[in-house]
Amino acid sequence: MSASELEQSSIRYTYRDRIFHLDKVSAGLWTVYDEGRADLGKLVRVAPEGEEHEPVFGIIYPGEVETALEGSDWRGLVAALINTSIDPTPSWGGGQGAA
Repeated sequence: MSASELEQSSIRYTYRDRIFHLDKVSAGLWTVYDEGRADLGKLVRVAPEGEEHEPVFGIIYPGEVETALEGSDWRGLVAALINTSIDPTPSWGGGQGAA
C-alpha cells in the first residue's frame, strides 16, 4: 500500500494474521481500530514531504496528544501501534530486573 491509498475513507490492514482498520477522520488523520473496533490510536500526517520527498507520518497512542514515533513508512508505524496494543510490555528485557 502506498501513501496515496490513505486517501480512501477506510482501509483494511492485515497484520499478525488479524485484520485492522484505518478510518480517515479528516485530512491527514486516521484512527486505527482492531477487529472489535477498539481504538488503538491515531496515524497523523506530520508533514506533506520530508527529507526523502515522501510524506512524514506519526502515531499517537490513546490518551496522548503528541506523536510517539515519526517516519515515512506509515505501515511500519501502524504496526508499532498495533504491537504496543497487543504486547504492551516489551519483550526485550526492559523494565524491572533489567541490569
